[in-house]
Amino acid sequence: MLVILWAGVVAIITGSLGYSALAVRRIIRAARPLETQDWLTPLWEVSDRLSLDEPPRLLRSEEAKMPFACGLFQPTIVLPAECDAWSPDRRRAVLLHELAHVRRHDLVGHTLGRIACALYWFHPLVWTAAKQLRSESERACDDLALACGARASDYAEHLLDIVTSVRRDTTPAVALAMARRKEFEGRMLAILDPELRHSSPGRRQSAALIASLALISIVVGAAAPAPRADRGSETIATNIELGTPSAPDHSLPADVPDSKDDAMVEAKSDAAVALKPGAPKVGAGIVPNVTQATETVAPETNREVARTKLTDQVAAAFQRLNESASARSAQGRADDRPVLLANVLRSDTSASLRRIAAWGLSEFAESPVAITALSSALRRDANASVREMAAWAMSNCEDGNSTVIESLSAALRGDSEPKVRGIAAWALGHVGDRDATAALAAALGDADVSVRRRAAWALGHVEPREAPRPLVDMLKDRDPKARELAAWALYQIEDRNTVAALDAALRIETDKDLQLAYIRALAAIGEHSVDAIRGLLDSRDQRIRTMAVRALAGGNAAGPWPWPWPEPRPFP
Repeated sequence: MLVILWAGVVAIITGSLGYSALAVRRIIRAARPLETQDWLTPLWEVSDRLSLDEPPRLLRSEEAKMPFACGLFQPTIVLPAECDAWSPDRRRAVLLHELAHVRRHDLVGHTLGRIACALYWFHPLVWTAAKQLRSESERACDDLALACGARASDYAEHLLDIVTSVRRDTTPAVALAMARRKEFEGRMLAILDPELRHSSPGRRQSAALIASLALISIVVGAAAPAPRADRGSETIATNIELGTPSAPDHSLPADVPDSKDDAMVEAKSDAAVALKPGAPKVGAGIVPNVTQATETVAPETNREVARTKLTDQVAAAFQRLNESASARSAQGRADDRPVLLANVLRSDTSASLRRIAAWGLSEFAESPVAITALSSALRRDANASVREMAAWAMSNCEDGNSTVIESLSAALRGDSEPKVRGIAAWALGHVGDRDATAALAAALGDADVSVRRRAAWALGHVEPREAPRPLVDMLKDRDPKARELAAWALYQIEDRNTVAALDAALRIETDKDLQLAYIRALAAIGEHSVDAIRGLLDSRDQRIRTMAVRALAGGNAAGPWPWPWPEPRPFP
């Protein structure tokens, strides 16, 4: 009897998940892709900052009420129709959060948690763990968004406006909605608390977490349905068969609250969005957007207690945020950190500490003290990892600084380590100064293919007025990736003198994807490439003919061709 009961509940939960999956599929089919430049540009930028190999699909749906991520095998971001009126900052904030789910593969963990709840529905710890997993994944995505540069107050305001604008969230269970009212208050306080550390766990914390999860898995796996000695199970089975409610069972999962808990949750929802008149000014932009939450059934005394307590917490968080911002602003006028870090980088005997100092100086890359110290380390430090980190830190400098260009160019020409030369080329591309063209062109003859690739990529970002001859010759490189990067760089430079070389490379190339890359580069040159493209209209390959027609159509008909190359260094 217990096995039948277990199987029946499993079937019900599994069926619910299947229905949710079908609902997501229906929403995606009815949605339309967002392909305009005002959406693609922030999508590429955020994907680049989060080190995604390729951005997910971005869709707009009339049925969606809340932004959500879905798709185990093809990640997809679905936005509501209201996204048309969002400001650029709100678009970036939403994309940061949703792409963070994709970056962390939260959809896989979320799905496994749902399956575990279906199989072990009788075990309260499984439901509690699944609920906690979702809550922590949301906070982790918030932390990642803040670590990528989003201001806490602005991010909280965007989140608050989106949540309060949705009266009834109908996001399917298998998708990851941006926010839910039940978990909203805790997230707001965590976002606005400047004392919290918004970064990834260390190795010890990760090891402890893995050990804890392994222990929970063993305990859960050892559990199995067993007959009860009392009449409780008979009563439950009888009530299920007759369709009558059973007596309250306080061993139910923690995410099924009683009426009193419901009332308190709703009371907190009202309280979280009603700041005191004396609250700090940083929240002034948030309060007008707040709408009333759902009706509560709690007594007025409980409502007022919850309102007062949570309002005090939010107001205190805003106050701490203001004080922290003021302190940082005051500190910025007389900040000794660049000097101290520069001294460590110059004189410390520990290579690991010098590397950390170089990493820290990336935050002060515009400071003359930092530039001098990083330049000296890049030229003279005996440790390759320190030199590499110094080159990486100098990528944050603005173009026009001759010291930065000369130091990176010298490292690109003469450093003995390929990884240092590669990062130096990458940094020159990020700085984007045309004075680096000669050094980058010379690096195209480097013996290491990774250095050649980065040098070609950097030339595409520097965009010299004329394509260097070594870059054109790179179309004959033995490495297919290097040839593709050369085509991309020529696409960026748009030098009409390269038409003949691209046409010749196109004629001898056997890789279809590379042929399309050469056609893109020809299309960017415009009318001067018509003769080279004319013969492609008779190609038997449908993709080549399509690209040729788009190339002749001009404008942006061939589509954008972004090539982000992130080199994240979240920790030294």
